[in-house]
Amino acid sequence: MTNRRLIEQVSMPEDDARAPRLTRADWLEKALQVLVESGVDAVRITRLADGLGVTRGSFYWHFQDRAALLDAMLEVWNRKNTDAIQRAAMAGPTLEACILALFEIWLDPGQFDPRLDFAVRDWARGMPAIQDTIRAADQTRLAALVDMYTRHGFDAGQAEIRARNFYFIQMGYYALDVREPMSVRLSLLPIYYQTYTDRPLTPQAEAAFRARVIARPELWGDEVPPAG
Repeated sequence: MTNRRLIEQVSMPEDDARAPRLTRADWLEKALQVLVESGVDAVRITRLADGLGVTRGSFYWHFQDRAALLDAMLEVWNRKNTDAIQRAAMAGPTLEACILALFEIWLDPGQFDPRLDFAVRDWARGMPAIQDTIRAADQTRLAALVDMYTRHGFDAGQAEIRARNFYFIQMGYYALDVREPMSVRLSLLPIYYQTYTDRPLTPQAEAAFRARVIARPELWGDEVPPAG
């Protein structure tokens, strides 16, 4: 053991010395969990420390203050959810591939987390700076969808309106907390695709999409995925 490591251990408050060494990611993950479950006012250093089983002092190894933690939380939200939409909108050489990639992230909170998205929107109430951050993210997401439609042959006006319809409908779906069985959502896939594109979904693409979702039982909640 190096002298530095020994000094760090001896210098630690007793509670922290017994606890596993936490990383910046541990604090950030806990803060995001509290944000989603209880709102931003509950994201307090003491509460996070209690939840992690350490003292407050451990926090300051990783963040200057609470404001720095909040900034990092916003960065995680934006990079997770906004980047997911941008990647999906560029997912393949065809409009079909891109739209299906977007459908897939909407189904998978590991890629696009709607609870986090709306927790951040709730946080922004009465806070103009965060509202500006959210507006910028929404514009970035919409721009990715507009570009997707434009690349695949829609004129500027059509691309703009279709992008808005696609994005606003999905955000409304989340805002209303619509809960449908996965089997129902998959049955509506060709209709949604036709609505957003004025083009039929090819049977091959639909079958491949269904197979990918069926292979992810964690997305099915209480339902049992069909065989094959």
